[in-house]
Amino acid sequence: MSTERTTDMEEPFSTDGTLTVTGIGAGLEPGELCSGTGGYSDIDFGTQVNVTDAAGTLVAMGDLGLGEKTELGCEFPFTVDDITPGSKFYTIEVSHRGGLTQTEEELRAGGLAFTLGD
Repeated sequence: MSTERTTDMEEPFSTDGTLTVTGIGAGLEPGELCSGTGGYSDIDFGTQVNVTDAAGTLVAMGDLGLGEKTELGCEFPFTVDDITPGSKFYTIEVSHRGGLTQTEEELRAGGLAFTLGD
């Protein structure tokens, strides 16, 4: 492994992805802005996205972007910057919805896709 590559792996990194809340946004056209409703009212623009390491330590935070109506429901993009590298795995949690575990490689690759709902 080159020195440049090793240095890159020691620097904080970013990830991105989407959270889709299925079954909401009825009556909206694809592409229209939407928000979580009913039992998903905590999911909206600005909702916190936490990343913790294998020890459960919070290592980075981001937030959800504007929700957009899709065929499946309401899709929210997110980006989390400055994630501390070196953990065996990471857990990503939106609001209080329970975390999903990912490897560092998966986070570095980005394009994560999570779904809430039926």
